[in-house]
Amino acid sequence: MAEIELKFITPRHAVNAFADNVIPALTQLGMQVATAQQMQLQNDYYDTPEHDFQKHKIGFRVRGNDGVFEQTLKTRGKISGGLHERAEYNIDLDEATPDLTLFDASVWPKGFKASAANARLERQFSTNFARTAYDVSYNGSVVEVVLDEGEATTGKAQSPINEIELELKQGEVSAVFAIAEVINSILPVTVSDVSKAAQGYQLLNGVKAHTDPMPDFLPLPPQVSTEQAFTAAAQQALTHWQHHEHLYLQTGSVKMLGEVARSIRLLLQCVSLYLPVLQCPQLLELHSLLMKYTPQWLWQDDLQSLRYLASRKSLFNKCLSRHPSLQSYIQGRKAGLVQAHDPEGLFYSTQSTEIKLCVTRLLHELPWRQEANHYATPAIEHARGWLSQGWQTVQQSMPSARSMAAANYTAVEIVLRQTLWNGYLLADLFNGEKEAFRAPWLDILTGIEELKALTMLETMIEDVEPDNAAELNEWVAQKTRSLLTVMERTRLMGMQGETYW
Repeated sequence: MAEIELKFITPRHAVNAFADNVIPALTQLGMQVATAQQMQLQNDYYDTPEHDFQKHKIGFRVRGNDGVFEQTLKTRGKISGGLHERAEYNIDLDEATPDLTLFDASVWPKGFKASAANARLERQFSTNFARTAYDVSYNGSVVEVVLDEGEATTGKAQSPINEIELELKQGEVSAVFAIAEVINSILPVTVSDVSKAAQGYQLLNGVKAHTDPMPDFLPLPPQVSTEQAFTAAAQQALTHWQHHEHLYLQTGSVKMLGEVARSIRLLLQCVSLYLPVLQCPQLLELHSLLMKYTPQWLWQDDLQSLRYLASRKSLFNKCLSRHPSLQSYIQGRKAGLVQAHDPEGLFYSTQSTEIKLCVTRLLHELPWRQEANHYATPAIEHARGWLSQGWQTVQQSMPSARSMAAANYTAVEIVLRQTLWNGYLLADLFNGEKEAFRAPWLDILTGIEELKALTMLETMIEDVEPDNAAELNEWVAQKTRSLLTVMERTRLMGMQGETYW
C-alpha cells in the first residue's frame, strides 16, 4: 500500500508538551484526537554484505512489539518538498527472523533476486524507541500522529531518535498540513527527509562533513512547462537546504551553513522569478516569509569572509601564517559569530519550518492552477525575456566605460548574484555556450568575496594591532590592487561575451 507522511525532528523529548499543549490546540480547531496508544518497538534493519538494499533505496526491517513480529519493506518512492510518498509492504512473522520470499515478486526492483539475497541477510543496525500514537480526525480525514523517542544503534555507536510523524490514513493531504502547522506553532520542530533507515546507515557508515555541490545548471527536461521548471527549482533548493541542515546538526561543520544560506537565497530568487507568472496568494505568502527569514542569514557573508581568511588554500594563508595573533582572532570571531546567531535555533524556528511546509504544500497542491492557465506555458517563452532583463541590469550597473573600485564591486554583488541565479535556473533550456558566458561573471563574484575578506582583514589589523601592522596593511593594499586589476580585465572580457539565449 502507498504511504504518505510528513516527518518532523525535534531537539528534545516532546511527548508531554504534545499532550499538554498541542492536543488542546487541535481540539480548539474542531479536530478529534483519539486516546493515545503506547508501544515499545524494537526494529532490526537488514541488508546484504554489499548493501544491495541501500543501493536501491530500500528499507527493510523486522519489528517486534510485545511478542508480535512483522517484516516491512519500503521502496524508494518520491519526496515532494518534505512530503514522503512511497510503497510499503508488511507481512506478519511467527518469529523475529526475516524471510524475503514471503513478499510478492512484483515488489522488487528489476533484476533483484530476493531468494539469493535472503540467504545472505545480515543485521546492520537497530532502532529502539517508545511510540505514542494518536489518530486525529479532521474534515473526514484521519491522520495518525506518532511521537517516537529512543535511539538508533549499531552496537558500537548510537544516535538519538526524537521524531513526530504524520501519516495520512484516509482522506485529504490537506489535513496533514493543518495538523503540521499547529505542531509547528507550538513545538520546536524542523521538517526532515531522513528516514530511520537512512539514519541507521549513516550511523553505520559514519557521517562525513562533505558539502554536496549543486549541479552547474538546474536540470530541465525538453519542452518543460513553467510550472515544471518552478517545481524543479523549488525542490532543488529545499532538498539542498535540508541535506546540509541535517549534516550541520550531525557534524557541527560550519561549511554546511554556507550551503544552507545559498539554498535559502536560491529559493527566494526562484519564487521572485516565477511569481509574476504563477500568481496565487500561497506563492505570494511564501515570498513574504522568505523576505522576512532570509536576512537572518546575512551573517553568513561575514562567516564566509572569515573562512576565506582561515583557509590554508586561500591567498591569505602564507601571509597570515606568520601572525598567530591574527589567526587566533579570526578563529575566535568565527566561533563567536556561530554562537551569536545560533544556527540550530534558526533551523528549529517556527519561521524556518513554516517556509518548508509552505514549499511542500505548494509542490503538492499546485494552487496557481486555480488562478490562470499560464502555468502550462513552455518556460522558454519567459526565459529569454528574464535573462535579457537581468543581463541589461548588469550592464547598467557596471558599464564597461567606467573603472570600478572595490566599493563599486561590493555594491553590485546582489544584482550580479540574482542574475547568475536566474541563469542557473534557466540555462539548461538553451544550447548556447552558457558555460563560457557565465564563467567570467562567476569569477567576478568570487573576486567580490575575496575583496570583502580583504576589507575585513584590514579592519582586524586595526583592532588587533599585530607586529608589523604597517607591512600587513601594505600587503592588503597590494593584494586589493592586484585583485581589482584581474577583475577589471575579467569584466571587460565578460561584457564582450555572446549571450547563449
